[in-house]
Amino acid sequence: MCFIIFNHYLMTKFFRAIRQNMIRDNKVIQYLLYAIGEIILVVIGILIALSIDNSNELKNTRIAEKVYLSEIKSDLIQDTLLLSQVINDHKWRIAQLMSQDSTIDFIFEEIIGELPKVEGVSQLEYIFFTDRQFRPKIGTYNSMISEGESNIISNRELFNSIQNIYELEAQDIITIGADILNRSTELRNKYAYEIKYGEYGSPIQITDKRILADIYISSGLLNYYTRQSVLLKGRITELIELIDNEYASLE
Repeated sequence: MCFIIFNHYLMTKFFRAIRQNMIRDNKVIQYLLYAIGEIILVVIGILIALSIDNSNELKNTRIAEKVYLSEIKSDLIQDTLLLSQVINDHKWRIAQLMSQDSTIDFIFEEIIGELPKVEGVSQLEYIFFTDRQFRPKIGTYNSMISEGESNIISNRELFNSIQNIYELEAQDIITIGADILNRSTELRNKYAYEIKYGEYGSPIQITDKRILADIYISSGLLNYYTRQSVLLKGRITELIELIDNEYASLE
């Protein structure tokens, strides 16, 4: 903008000197024609300067957009790595629960994949442990939103996909994980006596129907949580590819 003002100042000063010479020489018609031409040239100069200014502003915006996309992609890659760990941990936990109750159905095998082979559980307390939960790396996205920069991502369909992952799908996983953690704590408290004084052999074999009933419910929750984690990982992987494509289009 300073360039525009300075450019306009120089042009005005230059043309003013020419007009004054024409007035002294009594060249009225030439003066009027020249004045009109001057106005046109000044307008053209301003438009060119504005175009340059807008071009620079757009360039800076695109640079900032690429930075955000790159950092969001980095966060999403970390999310897929954590989800892989979460999925493996919970598949192991499901296998442990199924070792205690053959009636438990592995209802999402097509999505989750084959379970690991386990030799059983050495202590009852381990049945009620909960594994790591998924917590997305959401710092870059939150920063972009809090700073009012959400419009900086020009591809609105891509932004909506990013928003959906962080604000809906990831939050659903967090909620389910919190429910599993709370249930795990409740069951450890509920069966504190059995955990401390019960004799179940090693590896343990549970026959208490109360415990088996709770294991059955827990296995259903873990199945669902693991299924949703696998689906989320797949959608994040697809989103990373979309970000790569968009980044390449900004080059």
